[in-house]
Amino acid sequence: MARQFLPIVRCFIVVVLLILIGCSRGPEESALRQQLQQQLDTEFSEGLFKIHSFRRSGSAPISNAEQGTSGVLVYFDAELEFLKDYSLTSWQGLNLGTLAFVLGSTESGIQGFHPKVNRKGDVLKVYGRFSYHKVDGKWLISTESNPQAAGNKNRPITLEGSGPDSVLKSVRELLERQPKTQPGSRDAAILKELQLAVARIDLKFAKLQGYLAFSTGQSPGTYHEFGAVLSKYASEHGLSVHNYISEGSVENAYRVNNNLVDFALLQSDVAETMFKGWSEQHQLPNSEMRSMASLWPEAIHIVTLNSSGIKDMSDLLGKRIAVGSPGSGSRYSAIRIAQAAGFARAQFQEIRELGLTESITALESGQVDAVLATEAIPSPALQALAGRRQDVRFLSLDRGLVEDLTQSNFAYYPLTVPIKTYPGQTQSIHTVGLAALLITNKRTSDEEVVRFLEMILDSAGPLSKKYYRAGFISTETMRLGVAVPLHPGAEKFYAMRNSQKADSESPSGEQH
Repeated sequence: MARQFLPIVRCFIVVVLLILIGCSRGPEESALRQQLQQQLDTEFSEGLFKIHSFRRSGSAPISNAEQGTSGVLVYFDAELEFLKDYSLTSWQGLNLGTLAFVLGSTESGIQGFHPKVNRKGDVLKVYGRFSYHKVDGKWLISTESNPQAAGNKNRPITLEGSGPDSVLKSVRELLERQPKTQPGSRDAAILKELQLAVARIDLKFAKLQGYLAFSTGQSPGTYHEFGAVLSKYASEHGLSVHNYISEGSVENAYRVNNNLVDFALLQSDVAETMFKGWSEQHQLPNSEMRSMASLWPEAIHIVTLNSSGIKDMSDLLGKRIAVGSPGSGSRYSAIRIAQAAGFARAQFQEIRELGLTESITALESGQVDAVLATEAIPSPALQALAGRRQDVRFLSLDRGLVEDLTQSNFAYYPLTVPIKTYPGQTQSIHTVGLAALLITNKRTSDEEVVRFLEMILDSAGPLSKKYYRAGFISTETMRLGVAVPLHPGAEKFYAMRNSQKADSESPSGEQH
């Protein structure tokens, strides 16, 4: 009997030894703690945090066969005490997204932040990690410490049976694997069309089942991520909401105007123009569109690499530019910037209409020289790009261009993206800001609009634990940058909330 257990005992001993060896890889705990404090002071805000407690929780080897390098991921648990009041969901300033990247964490890996403001003495509980490589016998922290989403395990691409459901199942599995493709390739085009086709099928199923359709954006992306957590929260609280994947703001405007979806997210500049009509693109006014709320701030980003030789806006002429997919708000904003700057399409060597993930791939592979993208701040995709490269450059818009854009478009406002928002960013970025706007159709019932707004506002706290941008949502900011008429249901909602606020702030017993 004892012999039968020997292999099990040996395996157990090997596992224990591997764990012990894994925990001893990389710098010592004291050095890790010192590194954490240094990262907080230099990459986020000096004097904002002190480490309340720290524990190294493990490590794992990493290697890059292409570059011939190896290193180690070191995991840690820490408690960070605020030394002064600070808001991690401010519309202007460094927010939770930047802090998470600095800590090698995810937004959900940081607990204890408050949607409004954290007070001096508050404590954040952090689950983070740093990436190290060894040089001349010393452990050095790597620039790319932010965890990337774990990819799904490879699965065979096979069709089970020949029925429509079997084909759809296999297509879903293929899309979940997120196979890497070259932008503009045949495979990339096939995958994109498959994704859109599956999204349309899911939308039809959802409408048949009585779901409210919420059109958001591409996956991965900030709009789609918000839609995913919101739809799950809604279903748990008695409201069936379907998160529809779309190309972005322009497609969302079309779908709302034609009553194909109930609610949608749009860039506020797209909403303003589509409501009035976009003569350059032969778009008639979307008179059916109505606004509900501004949710969080966004900014126009122009990104390039040092090797491109692009140092300011004028250097973009004659270059190859990626501007966003055809139905996206990024493409719309790029057109608006070019028009305001007096640029013509013929002045560029090439303009490619690619989603942000494809655009970044094209930039790194040398297929384009710059990327124009309208993204929330910070953009996770641009964080990852700047984290793995030291040659990323963010361009500021010319001051005169910012003035022209903000004066001619109500949705725009001057915005400065502070240093350290992105890894290696040593200069502020001067650009224009706008808002992520919640839109519906004027035919949507008042009751549905009020219920949807109540759910969004009431869920902002709980949702911010899973998607921190929900913490930006408040009655104080929900009407910023709104250039489209409010839906009557939204007007009722805000009147009701203002009345409730007045009642809560009035002296006890005062009549209204």
